[in-house]
Amino acid sequence: MSVIPRFYRGVTRSLVQRRSQTRSFASQPIRETPHQQPRLEDIGIFRAYGKPVATIFLWSALTYMSLQAIWSKLYFDEVRLETEARIDDLQTEIGRLDHRTKS
Repeated sequence: MSVIPRFYRGVTRSLVQRRSQTRSFASQPIRETPHQQPRLEDIGIFRAYGKPVATIFLWSALTYMSLQAIWSKLYFDEVRLETEARIDDLQTEIGRLDHRTKS
């Protein structure tokens, strides 16, 4: 028979034993709980639909990233062409103004 401390008077023995088994500090080991086995119908669902869903997810992610890369390249090519056209326009205007001042 274990001795119950004074501050536990009036508390049932099962509560005292349960409280002594719980973790109160990080240095104490955690009390392990029994692992529940997954239900067979849950396993069947993952076996039946897990691989197709993962395959579709991976292909869609690959497709999205490919399209994003293509769009980025086309967009930056367009911006580069517009910038080069603007630079050419400004250079011709500078040449025209420079020619006017020399005349």
